[in-house]
Amino acid sequence: MRVAVLDLGTNVFNMILSEFTPSGECNTVKEFKCAAKLGAGGLSDGKIAPIAFETACAALDRIMAVIDEAGGADRIIPYATSAVRDAANGVEFAEYMNRRYGFEIRIIPGEREAELIFKGIMESVGDLRGSSGRFGTGENALMLDIGGGSNEFIITDGAEILWKRSFPIGMARMRERFNYTDPIPQQVVEEFLRFNDGVLGELWEMVEKFRPEIFIGSSGSFDTFKDLIFNCGYRELPSIELKKGDLEELNRKLVVSTAQERLQMPGMSQIRVDYIVLASIFTQYILEKVNPRVVYQSSFSLKEGGMKEEFDNYLKSI
Repeated sequence: MRVAVLDLGTNVFNMILSEFTPSGECNTVKEFKCAAKLGAGGLSDGKIAPIAFETACAALDRIMAVIDEAGGADRIIPYATSAVRDAANGVEFAEYMNRRYGFEIRIIPGEREAELIFKGIMESVGDLRGSSGRFGTGENALMLDIGGGSNEFIITDGAEILWKRSFPIGMARMRERFNYTDPIPQQVVEEFLRFNDGVLGELWEMVEKFRPEIFIGSSGSFDTFKDLIFNCGYRELPSIELKKGDLEELNRKLVVSTAQERLQMPGMSQIRVDYIVLASIFTQYILEKVNPRVVYQSSFSLKEGGMKEEFDNYLKSI
């Protein structure tokens, strides 16, 4: 049985195609991502713009072609997140795509998105709960997925979710809100940080309550951070430690860069070149507030969490 899970994010559409075997194995066949730009035409008016319908169709055309080239899928499960769930015409968008592609988009709330992200991350950092003791000493972890439309935070003890919440402050929204020309002015940085101070009050209450010592950044921007720090090395690893000093140094380079300069940086993702500066500033802001003992990057996120759920259901059926 072949299953494709799609993460229809605000800026990027991600796909993973896996094969479930009768012997109880889940083998990844293909992964693919491409820019979708659901925020094209602006997010501030509360609707997905006509141009964004076009860019989303172009992205889904490519994804469906990749699935076909890889041998097809018995089931295709698309999850729509912030841009679609928050848009006044989000249901209209989903129905249009369902008719065009013959699948059924699941528009999920932010807390459900956070749950799937948690499951995906745990698939990549399972060794943190193992004999090494890095995640077995009573320490809690704060997980963060930086998206285009929303940012998901999860606090966990390494096995269960202790708290989770989605905040509609993704980097595509923030780039639109704090409109600026590169390099980002210091005044905009200060306004951006003050804005987050006013939004993230509940997060800081939970950090004070659970005191996470481990920080895990999920996929997206954190994949780009890893590629920039390691010059595209270690891509085969599902998770890796990122030194706080390396992240600080990278942030210093990014905040004084132009888009053209960033494009010349080895490891820079063209998909994220316009958003990576704010993502880096946001990450430093969180790290300074939390002061974790160690920072990890996880290459897994929502789509891997969705695939984990589907595979668990498959195992129950065989």
